[in-house]
Amino acid sequence: MKQAKRHKKAVSKHRSARRKTVVNHAAQPKLSRALDLEELLVKSLLNQSKGLKDGIVVEDLIYSLTPKLARTAYNFGYSIGRSIFANSQRWENTLIPALGRLGFRYIKYYPFRDALAISLESRNPGITNIGARIHSFESGIIAGYLSAHSGEAINTVEKECVYHGDKACRFVSYTGRILRESSSPSLEDVIDAIATSMREIKFSNRSDTEYHMLPLILMTKQPLRSEVAKIFYLTGLELSQRHHKEDIEDILRNIARYFGVTKESVSVAPKNATVELNYAYHNSNADFVELSTAMIRGVIKGRTSKEPNVYINVDKNKNYVVDITTAVRK
Repeated sequence: MKQAKRHKKAVSKHRSARRKTVVNHAAQPKLSRALDLEELLVKSLLNQSKGLKDGIVVEDLIYSLTPKLARTAYNFGYSIGRSIFANSQRWENTLIPALGRLGFRYIKYYPFRDALAISLESRNPGITNIGARIHSFESGIIAGYLSAHSGEAINTVEKECVYHGDKACRFVSYTGRILRESSSPSLEDVIDAIATSMREIKFSNRSDTEYHMLPLILMTKQPLRSEVAKIFYLTGLELSQRHHKEDIEDILRNIARYFGVTKESVSVAPKNATVELNYAYHNSNADFVELSTAMIRGVIKGRTSKEPNVYINVDKNKNYVVDITTAVRK
């Protein structure tokens, strides 16, 4: 009998240990592998029935911080561009609608004898001039698609960018040459721009779409994940200082919607806060949960002066349900 009680106590202790913050959480299985997720999102980019109203902001800002990050994002976009072409009909031009679903509009081609220029405008109305050309990921998508289409090595660089004070983004693609042009904003400018975006952008339909998750895949990998989580956490602290207490719940909902959460419940009091997030299949991944909750943790910490706990559960459909709360559960 005593042995049975000890066993039951050990099991209870083990289960309790699994309900720690996501930073220390290693027990939950990942419900989808990165490769499967990438394939899902590429197909979503090719799905003509879906449209994205708000352009990608956070990912591009992060990837522009250093030349190494920009190159990493470019290479990943290059592989995505090739995948888009490989999964489409040869006679179709799927590059333009794919760029449209990534958040651009008024896309125009300007072919020259030795180069191709593509001009497009962002759907994001709250553009902040941070003095940098940030769309490395999109440059890679264009280069990869054009390379697969032509059978030659095509390289693409962003010559003009709305985040550089230009009216539109302008990409130029060349054959064979490696283009090294880049510009990097400061970390303070990135945090400021992300914080501004989280307040101003309206995420009306983002929870119904998967493809805006695509550039975030790289951020779920180490060592990048921990560094980006820190930046998101600092952004959350910044947001908590910028806005009045009556706006904080709206801010937290906007953050949740940005990261593709299908359902959220938010409650904020002067000294306590609780946010419940329901993740869909395409983002029910422990690494992504760590990343996507960091900004919310920062907001709660800044507002309540308490570091929140993060508890992870799995619902009947094997999707993650995450509670971020200042309350301590036994």
